[in-house]
Amino acid sequence: MKVDVTYIIHSCFTVEFDDEVLLFDYPRSGFSTKGTKRLVESKLKGKNAFILSSHSHGDHFTADVFDIEKAAEKAHFVLSDDIILHGKSKPSKLTMIGPQKKVDLNSITIETFESNDAGVAFLIKYKDKKIYYGGDLAMWDWPEWSSAKRREHVEVFEDVLNTLKEMKIHIAFSNMDKRLKSWAGPKEFIKTVKPTYFIPMHTFGNEGWIEDLVKEDVTDNTEIFKYERPGDSVELDI
Repeated sequence: MKVDVTYIIHSCFTVEFDDEVLLFDYPRSGFSTKGTKRLVESKLKGKNAFILSSHSHGDHFTADVFDIEKAAEKAHFVLSDDIILHGKSKPSKLTMIGPQKKVDLNSITIETFESNDAGVAFLIKYKDKKIYYGGDLAMWDWPEWSSAKRREHVEVFEDVLNTLKEMKIHIAFSNMDKRLKSWAGPKEFIKTVKPTYFIPMHTFGNEGWIEDLVKEDVTDNTEIFKYERPGDSVELDI
């Protein structure tokens, strides 16, 4: 099956297959550019859209995302239940979802994992294909934290990796944040889960970080999408 993945900004991506499109974690204006909305609308145009937000942080969610649904043929929103909606009319098709839940939305099934930061991570199943989107579930081991707090957060991340490695993950989105010595765990993710394709995210516009991950030679049979700027796309064969 052919799938088109497009980097929008930061942790926001679209995944297009058949007549469907997934949109992940559309951010508020401080984490986007003038062209972000236009780019997203072009990807949703004429398609059956599933618009997902993993948690309430501003770099992953804005209520302005409801304004772009008109670009799609149909739209269904799936929001983490830590998101509180204020003053915005709710879309007609809206599913609020917590951790460790499962929902069937006709063409796709969504399962969630509890994040070690906020909200959830998503596992999307379409036909026999699996797409993982981590949100802010990552190897957070900030040096200023106590050793117990670091261990607690890392163990949550490792538990999810150990669950995922028992599946065949075709596309995986997970954080790469070079503010941390661990980079928030992309190398561990690839080595443990061995997805067909790995897509680093959460770079705050530092797309050049991805080249450093590619140089680490941790991929085995995993291919990394090395995007360089918003709007970069790749066709994946899964």
